Amino acid sequence: MVPITKTQVYARSDGKNTIGYAHITLGDTFVVKNLRIVKGKKGIFVGMPSNKTKRGDFVDIFFPISQEARIYLTETVIEAFRQEYPELVGEARVYGVDTDFNHDDEKEAAN
Repeated sequence: MVPITKTQVYARSDGKNTIGYAHITLGDTFVVKNLRIVKGKKGIFVGMPSNKTKRGDFVDIFFPISQEARIYLTETVIEAFRQEYPELVGEARVYGVDTDFNHDDEKEAAN
């Protein structure tokens, strides 16, 4: 697995569920921007960057392909966000790590 070598987090609300954003560097080689940190009904999770299609659907443009990679990315981003903005996260559960992960919640939050 490619290591996440740098994590930058920013608090920013969209007026809905988004509490922040993150940029990650993979193996000191690639940067992925605009991962969304979302506070949903079942806990906090990391939403992947996406583009809106002509039909109005959202399609992820970056995403982990294994559960292990998703958990690694989520833990890394949420831990960095928790250290920087503890008042926004508190003791909230991390969805997909502390509970069963349901990809449909991520798609719902994108809309």
